[in-house]
Amino acid sequence: MADDTPAKVWSDQKDLPINLGDAGDGFRLPFKETWRFPDALAALIGFCTTAALLTFNLENGNVLPILAFGVIGTAMAVWALGKLPAVRPSIRTRVQWWLADAHPQVSCSHRTETTEGIRAQ
Repeated sequence: MADDTPAKVWSDQKDLPINLGDAGDGFRLPFKETWRFPDALAALIGFCTTAALLTFNLENGNVLPILAFGVIGTAMAVWALGKLPAVRPSIRTRVQWWLADAHPQVSCSHRTETTEGIRAQ
């Protein structure tokens, strides 16, 4: 039965990292513990590009160098993109940090004493 209460939005759950390598039943993709979208996409693009270049160059004898560069390039791209943080601050938050750093506001949490020893009002 449906009621008229509005749905609750849990804003803290939007920042959960999604790992593509864990199916939840104990199966994991090889070579890495956790695969996120950027590194999985780099692996897919690197694999497809390397396979296509190998196919087009089967007759001219450049297969081994292409395979070596393709595997090394793909591994480096997957490693580099795996270093990206899972959650980044938004552009708005970065601008706020920059403005706060450019124009800091100095405040005091307690009353200060003047030179005569009387507390300032």
